[in-house]
Amino acid sequence: MCEDDKNTGKKSLTRRSLLRIAGGSLLSLSLPFYAGEFVSGAENTLKVGGIFSLTGPNSPVGRTIRDGAKLAIRRVNSSGGISGTIPLKLDVRDGETSQTGASDAARKLANRKEVSFVLGPLIGTHGAASQPILAAAGIPQIFFGTAVGFTERHGEYPLSVRFGTQTALQTAPVLKYALNERGDGDLFLLAPNNQQGRDFDRVISAQTGRLQGADLVGSEYYPPFNRDFSSLFAKAVNSGADGLIVGTGIPADLVSLAREYRRQGVSFDDFGYYTGQTPNGSVGFFEQVVERGLGDGIIFSWHYESANYAREFDRDNPPEGVELMERAFLEEFGSYPDSPPAASWGWGSIMILKQAIERLVEARGEDSVVSSLKTGKLPQDTINYILPEPGTEVTGPVFYTPFGNAGFLSCGQFDVRLGVATFKDREILLLKDRGYGEDIMVPLCP
Repeated sequence: MCEDDKNTGKKSLTRRSLLRIAGGSLLSLSLPFYAGEFVSGAENTLKVGGIFSLTGPNSPVGRTIRDGAKLAIRRVNSSGGISGTIPLKLDVRDGETSQTGASDAARKLANRKEVSFVLGPLIGTHGAASQPILAAAGIPQIFFGTAVGFTERHGEYPLSVRFGTQTALQTAPVLKYALNERGDGDLFLLAPNNQQGRDFDRVISAQTGRLQGADLVGSEYYPPFNRDFSSLFAKAVNSGADGLIVGTGIPADLVSLAREYRRQGVSFDDFGYYTGQTPNGSVGFFEQVVERGLGDGIIFSWHYESANYAREFDRDNPPEGVELMERAFLEEFGSYPDSPPAASWGWGSIMILKQAIERLVEARGEDSVVSSLKTGKLPQDTINYILPEPGTEVTGPVFYTPFGNAGFLSCGQFDVRLGVATFKDREILLLKDRGYGEDIMVPLCP
């Protein structure tokens, strides 16, 4: 179902193959074959909960995160489990794309009293709602969203970590690119009226202060999942700014703003469109923006790269975790996941747990780790292994993931770096490599 790369012989992830498989891979992953995703009745089963938005506005992303986790678990269990001894089981709960849904899902998982880890949710306010519930139950949480507050509260909730990017990681590359490569030094922020939006305002103000010639000349907040940006967009264009920076990763918002450019006859060259949250992970964004020719010239940060993405810098190989995940999807379904970045959250989280526990087995022995699983100590032991000493600026052990090979900081933040990308001729083009904008980064830990 995917197109062959004539030079490498590899399967190429193009927009056409991505859109063709959008329904197929998700359908396949939802079929009953997943009844065997764990070893039934296994005494040493490690149970992992998941809070994913399976309904509501963000459900396409939530379902793909779930499917990435399911496939990773299937792959681990097909070889007998972690270290050939510990099989995995996934307990999925619908976060409903809402704070209430995320809280309810967290309570249900906590009340089961048999879940060792919880993955998700994705949206920052949902993470804030679920974090204290899981912490009170003593369940480690692997969160995906970008809100700064999640890691700022790590001292209060030391069992929580973030596998993904943070606002500061996302904005630094695009701010530097806007000024140095496009000459757009004065930017106007549009962000949702929630903590995430306010985090964007705070972080961007700090980073533009480190970038001579850059300035945030104005900001406006809107209700999350807004559809009508006509007046806010007009205000941004008339503000004297050189471009717009969008403080959200919600696909519907990014789609609506791209349409507003076209509706008001404004080009991205005349008024830049910058987003610190990657829109390339959304099939809906591809279908409604990129595929219709409305995306070329949008500038965004990237944390996922395929070997087949075009690049304007000299490097051929993506992280080995990318190749592992893509190969697994190809072998299982004959296609890539519909949204590789979203699938990577689910897949990568499971693989981080797998690597951490395997290394504990190497260090302590199989009997000791299995014993700690039975007594309930393994989750805490795993987090202690993942994280460095509190207050240190070094990272913990390196994990191999589709987002890059990196460790976690003492506040629980995955210490990965992002680059800059755009869409050209309706395809993804990587403009700057990982680490671009490092000189204006603000601290990732409080």
